[in-house]
Amino acid sequence: MEPHDCGGAVTPALPKDTAPRECRQHETQVTDDRYDLSTTTQPGGSVSLVTELSFSESLLVGLTAEQREAVMSPHRQLLIRATAGAGKTHVLTLRIQRQLATEEFEPDHILAMTFTRKAADELRQRLYGNGMRGIKAGTFHRAAIDIVSDFRRDNNLKQLVIEPSRRKLLRDLMAQMSEAGEPTFQDWQLAKIEQELAWALSQGFNGTTYGRRASRNRRTTPVPPAQMADIIDRYVGLCAARGVVDFDLLLMEAIAILRDERAALASFRHRHRSLFVDEAQDMNPLQFSLLRLMAGDDPTLFCVGDPNQSIYGFNGASPALLKDLIATWPETQVLDLTRNHRSTANIVAVADTLLDEGAAGITPAKEEGEIPLIRAYDTDDEEARQVAAWLVGHYRPGTPWRAMAVLARTNQQLIAVADALRDLGVPFERKGADYSPGSDVVVGDVGANHWFDKTEVNAITLSTIHRAKGLEWQVVAVIGLAEGVLPHFNATTDEEIAEERRLAYVALTRAEDAVLLTWNRGRHDPRTPEKLPSRFLGPIEVTVQQLRDTHAPLTGDARRARLAAVRQQLGER
Repeated sequence: MEPHDCGGAVTPALPKDTAPRECRQHETQVTDDRYDLSTTTQPGGSVSLVTELSFSESLLVGLTAEQREAVMSPHRQLLIRATAGAGKTHVLTLRIQRQLATEEFEPDHILAMTFTRKAADELRQRLYGNGMRGIKAGTFHRAAIDIVSDFRRDNNLKQLVIEPSRRKLLRDLMAQMSEAGEPTFQDWQLAKIEQELAWALSQGFNGTTYGRRASRNRRTTPVPPAQMADIIDRYVGLCAARGVVDFDLLLMEAIAILRDERAALASFRHRHRSLFVDEAQDMNPLQFSLLRLMAGDDPTLFCVGDPNQSIYGFNGASPALLKDLIATWPETQVLDLTRNHRSTANIVAVADTLLDEGAAGITPAKEEGEIPLIRAYDTDDEEARQVAAWLVGHYRPGTPWRAMAVLARTNQQLIAVADALRDLGVPFERKGADYSPGSDVVVGDVGANHWFDKTEVNAITLSTIHRAKGLEWQVVAVIGLAEGVLPHFNATTDEEIAEERRLAYVALTRAEDAVLLTWNRGRHDPRTPEKLPSRFLGPIEVTVQQLRDTHAPLTGDARRARLAAVRQQLGER
């Protein structure tokens, strides 16, 4: 397999007009998860570069043999394939600490990149907590901002302006088409066009290459391919005319600078001599092209990822890019972290039924624990009430509510659960839908240390599965496991179904101790046919039954005492 490149990419021309030298991002503060690159500074804002940092055998105590090898390997190029709960971020931070302690690199020579602000925050917190300062740690998009901003400033070019809302730009394009007497689209069509545009740009396509590549990838296009190709070119032209970039065009401009400007490339590589990539399975072709230019032919490169957690295919991400990484740097040492330290053995056994290789090669570090439950209900309201009751039944004095979560395929599914928890007087916190690895990006200067001041709300988390990736809770309920929901009805190809399966895997592996899996038949609406259980539940039910056959059920007085305790917690008599 040949590595992806951006041949034929919609690469914005480097601006020729001059403007003030300072770089301006968008004037309004917008949330999007795709970029936020701050150095690991002290809470006062001053940068403290580490000059002496010890690395001793004591730091390796408790690591598995696999983790130890990943930290200590002498190879300059490494790909760590880490299963869920394998401690990959801990391994990555130890690897950085070792580089600093051996004086192989200075802190400001290291650049660590990931794909969401949430993941970047966690990485910076870990680095800071382990005494590492002055390291750039953030997202690919934030790194791209630095490349573009530096180049424009150094060459007295027009300042950088980011337009974070692709929908706004598309509406403006539709208005132009309407004024010209051309047909436009309804809102539901525009949403699908926006999704297709996002996919096309993440691949580095322009109107010329889109049709051919879309056909090759068996894309179901929202409008005829020729019309979609025209929209792509018009969209890029509109951005150029206004002097703005969206997040994908930002990456393209950074790629163009590093590809075409030798001085800029040399400067970048001199300043960033050691590269780290966390959550590498989330790379799309555009980000991978940028990484190749950043790294060069013989880089010091450490990548960590899990192909089984690749769930952003709509944003162009593909686990196949991990193979491209190996093809690009053939000397890469590939190591596997196969031990799950997060979930009980029973949860691991159930989750692994969703993987192609099953439980082979993935081992739990914890004991059996509670057997996961599968429950079916007639309506979404009944499902919500029973899920709320199950969560209350798992509440223990001294254990905060924030140790629990409800996960769903869509944000809409969480509304009924929120109502049920509110009726019980149970605190909850809603996490909005996250349809890309790039929502909640901060545009504008919010300060380098916003991630130090986090306050945790003591409430049950209600979240989409996409937004929950990278997080964990003791107790997790996964709702809405029905055909047409998970897997989604839009998932029709083998590749799309495989990603939906990985999404279910991500959901199950967020749990440490207890899991409830539910679905409802949809009988509240007689106008629609009854829903069917998700195809993913079949193998899970087999595994659950096998686990039950090897464990004594809770019966008699023990069962009655447990039910009485639950009723008391619910205020029932």
